[in-house]
Amino acid sequence: MARFAGRLLPKTRRQCVRCKKHGVTKGLVVSLPFRGHMTPLLPLVRELVSGGEDLVVYSSSAFAVDIERTGARYRAYRAGSLEGLTQLPDKTEEISLLLMGIVRDVLDADLAGMRDERPDYVVTDSVAPWGQWVGQLLGVPVVTSVTTFAINRHVLAFAASSGVRPKSLRLTLAKLRAVSKALMLRRRLSRRHHVRGLGVFGTVFGHSGLNIVHTSREFQPRGETFDASFQFVGPPVSEETSAPHEWPAAIQPDAARPVVYVSLGTLFNADPQFYRHCVEAFRDEPVQVIVSLGSRVRAAELGPLPANVAAAAFVPQLEVLRRASAFVTHGGMNSVSESLRMGVPMATVPQMGEQEIVSRRVEQVGAGVYLAKADVSPDTLRRSVRRLLEEPRFRAEAARVGQTLLAAGGTAKAATLVRAFVDRTALLRH
Repeated sequence: MARFAGRLLPKTRRQCVRCKKHGVTKGLVVSLPFRGHMTPLLPLVRELVSGGEDLVVYSSSAFAVDIERTGARYRAYRAGSLEGLTQLPDKTEEISLLLMGIVRDVLDADLAGMRDERPDYVVTDSVAPWGQWVGQLLGVPVVTSVTTFAINRHVLAFAASSGVRPKSLRLTLAKLRAVSKALMLRRRLSRRHHVRGLGVFGTVFGHSGLNIVHTSREFQPRGETFDASFQFVGPPVSEETSAPHEWPAAIQPDAARPVVYVSLGTLFNADPQFYRHCVEAFRDEPVQVIVSLGSRVRAAELGPLPANVAAAAFVPQLEVLRRASAFVTHGGMNSVSESLRMGVPMATVPQMGEQEIVSRRVEQVGAGVYLAKADVSPDTLRRSVRRLLEEPRFRAEAARVGQTLLAAGGTAKAATLVRAFVDRTALLRH
């Protein structure tokens, strides 16, 4: 009775930190252990903990310190198949089967430990379908964190009409085989664990009673087709925006020349030829180029760099974007959101289907230009960036869309929605 009464009094619940008998709720958070998926999720975890929630976060050791800093408790996945996600850049057509294999292994290796946590609710990533299964098996409500665009049939139609599809018959057949195997595995798991199916979308794009989408409804393709269970809160505003980082000495910006920033993110960044094309494209241009290489390509692989090009494994991206006039990007959602918030137009070079949808939307709203991976050359890169620098409409549209992201409510709104959903669901269940 005390637990139920606490949920009738949200203020009491939020004021009492980790005190179960006074109604503080406990959340279980599961996600893909990738930077692009953890970046929007960790600020939400921090906000919920600061409001009195007791949270346990399952991830990989790479994020253990970041998780503990939020005030939540870190738990390591025991399911070994999560390591297989390192193959994702080379096997994007098999993503449905990879993810369903992780569902199987998480239920085998981690479900018992998750049950022992006795959570009141689960927060899961939309492309971590095991979170939906865990929620069903534990009999608790599920909140879905959507780190890219929300997906429904209208968005898939937008993608198809924009040319987002497998680039060859071989890839099409490989994707169909993977989906077929994933659906068969899903059926076996449904029978074994006595849970209802999650639909075809549920093998890759999960959704639940509350879906926190980390973009604005205005930027979301076909945003008007999503009901109230989808709440568009915009991206979290990182602490980096108010805490400038020290730049590596080799890449101090030159105020006399526009800055062109180049990055392929943290996952699909292992192609030195792409960076060589960028060096060649801009060596004689009146710009300063700053290249973020990541950990898998060394600057020495690019050959001698001209005076106006600097490259480093990692750079403070938000600080660079503050000063940038154009951004050459893979079209990952976090990078695109940060660029829009800074009003920086983009030349997008997507590396996988999800990024193609984001990139096509950037093109559609007028905030940048799309460049297919197969068409990348020094000439196409040079011409694309020249357009961004010479046509003011691109910067104006990037700033306009960026304002919709900033006005969407952010992490504070997301946390309020989660608390209200958990409270409402508790009342209905009792």
